[in-house]
Amino acid sequence: MTVDRRHAPRIELLGRLHGHSVSLDLPVTVLEISLGGMAIQTGLPFPVGAVHVFRLTLGDDSTVELNGRVMHCRNIAPPDATPTYVTGLQFVEDDPSETSPIVGDLINRVR
Repeated sequence: MTVDRRHAPRIELLGRLHGHSVSLDLPVTVLEISLGGMAIQTGLPFPVGAVHVFRLTLGDDSTVELNGRVMHCRNIAPPDATPTYVTGLQFVEDDPSETSPIVGDLINRVR
């Protein structure tokens, strides 16, 4: 049994939010989001510990940019398939109290 160490529940997005790694100029698929972080899917691996800037866009074209630290990254593709990586990110800001209201508003808008 795996212990879930998350401090906030995750919200599955089902295509309601589009992501882009500003740092790498790379589109990302946002799988889940919570007040503390998000899970993304890409064709490239992200090194654990790296911090990247992500632009998240809602269906109404409103956007928010957040910094995320890579906590884990794993290839979920079968051995003979093109690599597909799922990366877990923890939101980080210079002032952590700034992140929660921004992400909270975003989560409320995609529910």
